[in-house]
Amino acid sequence: MFIATNLDDLFVLMIFFSNKEFKVKQIVLGQYIGVMALIAISALSYFLKLVIPVNWIGMLGILPIIIGLKNLKDLKDNKDISANYNINEENKGFFSKFRNSKSSLVALVSFTNGGDNIGVYVPLFASIGLHQMLVVISVFIVMIAVWCYISFNLVENSILGDKIKKYGHIILLFVLIFLGITILAHNF
Repeated sequence: MFIATNLDDLFVLMIFFSNKEFKVKQIVLGQYIGVMALIAISALSYFLKLVIPVNWIGMLGILPIIIGLKNLKDLKDNKDISANYNINEENKGFFSKFRNSKSSLVALVSFTNGGDNIGVYVPLFASIGLHQMLVVISVFIVMIAVWCYISFNLVENSILGDKIKKYGHIILLFVLIFLGITILAHNF
């Protein structure tokens, strides 16, 4: 189930890994936070018997579009788009630093791209027992690491990786816009 619902994340992760402005640990942390947020919402629906409408999550598709368009404008104006991801050192708290970090962008993209996963995870979690749900979540935690490892190694591949590294920062802008449009289209 993880592979089926997160196959598109391989491509998105490759784009992030190819961008020199993102460190590996920022990408991995962001991916874990994004996917775990999806799992937490789905698990919450099991415990509370609350089904969160996927359309509500789908509305977050506007965020990657905004980020992509802003960075595309900055790229067109010959501005350094990496400045859009810098951590504001004046904020001392963990959450304010995270909110302004590159990891938060990865988490946001992972979360909004996985909004449709909730539609799959909620019925799964609602139909299995607590012990089985813990096993599924454990497998998902391991699979996030596997996904990051595969994506990183594809970028490090001399044939594929060089192209992604050269054009990945530009491709990311269009991927963000496309993801946002796709998420919105699937939910309305």
